[in-house]
Amino acid sequence: MNRFFSTILLATFTMVFVASCNSEKKENKHPNQFTVDGEIKGLTGDLYFRHPDKEYTRETPPDTLKFINGKIHFSDTISKLTLIRAYPSFTGPDNKLFKIPKGGRGMFPVKCGYLMFYAFPGAKITIQGEATDFMNAYPSGDQFNNSLAAANKLTFPNYNKMGNLAVQNTYETDSIKMKENDVISEEIFKKNTEDLIAHIKANPNSLGGAWYLNDMLLRRQIDDDKAEELFTNLSKDLSEYEDYKNVASRIEGTKSTKEGFPVPSIKTTATLDGKEFDINSLRGKYVLIDFWGIWCGPCVAEMPQVKEFQEKHKEKLVVLGINSGDSKEKIDEFVKKHDYTWRQLMSDKANTSDNFVNRFNVQGFPTKFIIDPRGNIVKKYLGGGEDAFKLLEELLNK
Repeated sequence: MNRFFSTILLATFTMVFVASCNSEKKENKHPNQFTVDGEIKGLTGDLYFRHPDKEYTRETPPDTLKFINGKIHFSDTISKLTLIRAYPSFTGPDNKLFKIPKGGRGMFPVKCGYLMFYAFPGAKITIQGEATDFMNAYPSGDQFNNSLAAANKLTFPNYNKMGNLAVQNTYETDSIKMKENDVISEEIFKKNTEDLIAHIKANPNSLGGAWYLNDMLLRRQIDDDKAEELFTNLSKDLSEYEDYKNVASRIEGTKSTKEGFPVPSIKTTATLDGKEFDINSLRGKYVLIDFWGIWCGPCVAEMPQVKEFQEKHKEKLVVLGINSGDSKEKIDEFVKKHDYTWRQLMSDKANTSDNFVNRFNVQGFPTKFIIDPRGNIVKKYLGGGEDAFKLLEELLNK
């Protein structure tokens, strides 16, 4: 074989080898990778989210969904199927998606201001829609995102109307007009709830429906019996997913936290010192369970009174704090600073057995439970603790 043909063969082999390597490189994706592609017309900035596989502190910046002229091509990895809620900059050009009331103090973080989608290993998610005064953009590409989009398309326009009316009332000076807006908003809310319930009932395989059912329970927008009926109708094919498990846990919580019932079992190492805690160890004394968060103003405001009760009745009363939403380090620093010496547990959204917020069907903060010395629930209080303190005083002074 002459040198000319040898050179040609070598060049051909090299090209085939390089092409083969490039092909393998393209196909050798991380098994947990997901992608997000699409366009949100009218979106002029980026969106931000908290990655479920990462730990964040107050100083940790969120992850970014980068949009260029409203278009996105994004990829990342994720360990399991999780709902992502991405939001625009609160102060940037897209803050119109969050309703800003008169005076600019705070905002109405309505659901329709978020881009919502399910991410999971192997997901190829397509986003399409527009950003007007709400996030009229929805995911598709698989059964999970299709189900979420169907529910969001039903609810988002209604949430937007209610949010706009709420903002209008912060500027409105005519009391009659304000009442008219309230009536209109209440009618929209009622119709939206009825339509959403019908949607969940008609779509038992919808994971998005399961998420909305849990959300309605959390916000007390549905009575316990109706919620249980809808949950029973959900397909058991969803039972491996967190959104289904969250509803199941909260439904069980509605039944197991009734007055006179034994307090739900708590045996956990979700403590500040990492040592195991068993609520049965508190038998023989009254127990005040206080669901709280450092982010919750009313919770923090009541804690000096909780401390006063603990010290005054230490022979008969044990206080158990259950924090939701704060890091272990932040809780530890806070309780030491204020000398709050009672035991603290940490509710964990990612762990069904340690998701005490769901297991006790906590629907707002603060929430307090009074447990008698036999371990039975005496009373549950949502909101301010004045009534709880009054009842405790009566019980402890018998």
